[in-house]
Amino acid sequence: MAVYTPEKPLTAAEITGPGAWWCSGCGDFGVTAAFKDVLVALVNELGVPLERVFVMSGIGCSSKEPEMLRLNAYHGQHGRSIPVAMGVALANPNLVVVDFGGDGDSYAIGMEHFVHACIKNVNMTLIVMNNQVYGLTRGQASPTGHLGLKTSSTPEGKKVRPVNPLKLAIAAGAAFVGRGVSWKKKELAELMLRAIQTKGFSLLDVFSPCVTYHREPGYRGSGAIVDWYRLNYVLDIQEAWREMRDQVFSEEERAHLPSDYDPTSPDAALYALRLIEEAAKMGREVTGLLLVNESAPTLEEALGVSPERAPALADISVEGNLERYRKLLAELR
Repeated sequence: MAVYTPEKPLTAAEITGPGAWWCSGCGDFGVTAAFKDVLVALVNELGVPLERVFVMSGIGCSSKEPEMLRLNAYHGQHGRSIPVAMGVALANPNLVVVDFGGDGDSYAIGMEHFVHACIKNVNMTLIVMNNQVYGLTRGQASPTGHLGLKTSSTPEGKKVRPVNPLKLAIAAGAAFVGRGVSWKKKELAELMLRAIQTKGFSLLDVFSPCVTYHREPGYRGSGAIVDWYRLNYVLDIQEAWREMRDQVFSEEERAHLPSDYDPTSPDAALYALRLIEEAAKMGREVTGLLLVNESAPTLEEALGVSPERAPALADISVEGNLERYRKLLAELR
């Protein structure tokens, strides 16, 4: 790939792919725009070679992301891109591994991979475009669809409580847990960059409205459905911290709380879970940076893998390892 310098920096045009067939006004365009800004910053400001960035995806509207970009990419099976991303991250820890998924892709058929990636703390970033519906198959309710959501698969309103990926990621030990919104590019790009720079598994859930199939009473279409999210659904973590302290924390606890929410606090995991739960009682979902905790070893560290000792570069030939293989087999007998 080309070498980029201050005299010849990487431009967004150079990483723009042929494009995907997203609907006009789709929130996923906002996710792409933010990620392009992150790629430009990684290369031009942080000196990360573009060839070291590897993106993955599964199946679904969100998984068309690699077609929107021009860089190393893998387009895999429904719900199965996470284990591939884990393998790539382990095989070559020198890479920046980013997996793009959807709420149906990552939180349904891919749920087991998602949870175990959090537990194992693989050094990778999962960005999930969450729109509460299966947009690719004409709008059935997804696992994150809110109670009462009316879709083609839930015509009388969804009766089952939604999956909350933030709670799952926190409980499973992810190093980074955050949620952005597709209509705020600058803030979303900042969350993406922080997630990528965090050592360990990073979950960035993104509310990316489906303008075609997600409909709410009185809200239908690209501008209207974004207004519904903004006015009725999302609640920034800092706002929740200020406005919900009395409901969430006791008087004794409040006496020791900082004025602003701190995602790096040793108590951030517990604070975030309590705020998420309280917001849910009001029909709201928390957004922003909830947790950054790099204290746990990554899977790469646990296995003794590093950029200098990358398995992808190891000699695994029979001839070069015959004696070691014979010894191993003898021990297993």
